Amino acid sequence: MKYIGSFLCMVVWMTFGYGQSPMPFQIEKTATASVKDQVENYWQASMLSLEIKDYMGNPDKRFLFEQKQAASAKYPRKKSSLPDKGGTLPNPIIQKGFDANPFSNSVPLDNYLAVSDSNRIVSVTNLLYRVYSPDGTNLFTKTLGAFCAPAGLSGINNGKFDPKVIYDPDEDRFIAVVLNASTAAYSKIVVAFSQTNDPTGVWNFYVLPGNPYNDTTWFDYPAINITKNELFITGNQVRESVSWQSGFKQTVIWQIRKKDGYEGNTLQTNLWNDTEFNGRRIRNLHPVKWGESIQGPNQYFISNRNFDIQNDTLFFLEINDTIGAPGLAFSKQVIHLDKKYGVPPNGKQKDINRYVATNDGRILAAFYQNDQIQFASTSIDTANGRSGIYFGIISGVQNQIFNLQTQIISVDTLDFGYPNLSWVGDGATGSQSILSFEHSGENRYPGMSALFYADQAFSDIITIKEGVGNLVVLADTVERWGDYSGSQPIYNRNGKIWICGTYGNGGNRHQTWVAQLDNPYGTETALPANTDQVTPPLLYPNPSQDMVYLQVTIPIKGKVNVSLMDMNGRVLDVIFMGISKAGLNQFSFNAASLSSGVYFLIFEQEGQKPVQLKFIKP
Repeated sequence: MKYIGSFLCMVVWMTFGYGQSPMPFQIEKTATASVKDQVENYWQASMLSLEIKDYMGNPDKRFLFEQKQAASAKYPRKKSSLPDKGGTLPNPIIQKGFDANPFSNSVPLDNYLAVSDSNRIVSVTNLLYRVYSPDGTNLFTKTLGAFCAPAGLSGINNGKFDPKVIYDPDEDRFIAVVLNASTAAYSKIVVAFSQTNDPTGVWNFYVLPGNPYNDTTWFDYPAINITKNELFITGNQVRESVSWQSGFKQTVIWQIRKKDGYEGNTLQTNLWNDTEFNGRRIRNLHPVKWGESIQGPNQYFISNRNFDIQNDTLFFLEINDTIGAPGLAFSKQVIHLDKKYGVPPNGKQKDINRYVATNDGRILAAFYQNDQIQFASTSIDTANGRSGIYFGIISGVQNQIFNLQTQIISVDTLDFGYPNLSWVGDGATGSQSILSFEHSGENRYPGMSALFYADQAFSDIITIKEGVGNLVVLADTVERWGDYSGSQPIYNRNGKIWICGTYGNGGNRHQTWVAQLDNPYGTETALPANTDQVTPPLLYPNPSQDMVYLQVTIPIKGKVNVSLMDMNGRVLDVIFMGISKAGLNQFSFNAASLSSGVYFLIFEQEGQKPVQLKFIKP
């Protein structure tokens, strides 16, 4: 194994202005509906083109192809002269994993996920919306079309794609974003807010314009994050009938008040679009997610020059406050990195002359914790001509006196792509994280890998899921691999994350793999050590007008107290005192007498750490 390069520190940056005032939109709710009740197309039919891509005959599709060709010619694959260097830290722990979202005649899969505190795993691809339990049991399945049916966008011109889903631990709810159509006339953004922590239940649906400027563009490649108060969606406006590479017009940011969505009210939104530097538009703004907990009201964004063969530019942007705040502003800065990144070559596949597409070098992952932003992208490693992972840390974010650390993670025999990363704890000099990504090579089928980072050191690269076959779907030498992967902390269990990505199954098709990974140092303190063998507490329905139920596993028979606390930490009453048997128990009470608001149920058993669960009385 090689970690090509080393950590480098740099503090070169400059401000390049403030964005213009945002364009306000008010978006009426389209529908409130239970996704369970949506009628599914029995056949679940879809169409996938297998045509060979005519890169050289079509100038619109040629740009990225030629950039990759030029980069590979300048930095051909070779064995690097740097010595082998194994990781110095313990490896991340693989707790469990399972197959999800099988190949359904749709490439790429575009895997993403969100996981609730009650361990409901929402796994989405370009065709399917599925809910799983931690043991891999499929609890619910709908196509994206059926899930989005309440939005009212149906018919031949309204295909659904690029799904993203996120869990809000503060509100114990989910938000889903799905794109509709790739033409200016029909482009929309479906945004859905769950009314409870049940991802198979009732959602509020909204439809944002995908062509808000009424020009010839449509909205592509969303990235999402939430703050304490708002939802942010970034994406690219792409000209119609032109490829996404050369048809790019601008990147936009939707700023949305999330309370409106949860309550089913009219959405108050801002649309920001002034994203350029020296007259050249910034592409693919990536919203920085959070580490241990959701923060705000500000939201950070980062981006790079993702099509360049070599570049050292990193863009840092910030929306500093909420919609309607008097000091609301959009600031932009450019940072010059000391180690260059560049457009990656496509990844090789085992024993055949077929490749997997690594796309460009855009930033695909970032989180903020301890006044640091960790980020990752795919990049060529000029030392060996391979597709590696560019990993960086930006420190001093709040005062914006930046200190930078960068490294390219690469090996001579593999190509990497589509990274993601999540916080798993605090180290001596910053945040610990697990970086996951996809791998492929001349001697290995496409699969998934990961490593652990802490205090400027890494673990070994470990295999999360080994492929058992190549990806052979398209009538082309380049197969669609990504276009992204998923990673999320388990917010009520520090040091644990869930990830998802693509591997090659035995039928030479794409397959989703979902896995739980742990910090090897074991930072969890909230639950007993045998928690992987018990069912996590589940409070439902939430919100509730009357009956509330709590399912909880009791380790041993003993005394139990259940208290009710308000938002100010005042205990209103001890509503239960008694003896519970060991094993799975269900507690219930009637909340009808409570005023509307947010409350906490405190479940205490003798000798055990109290469990606190939030619920809402509408």
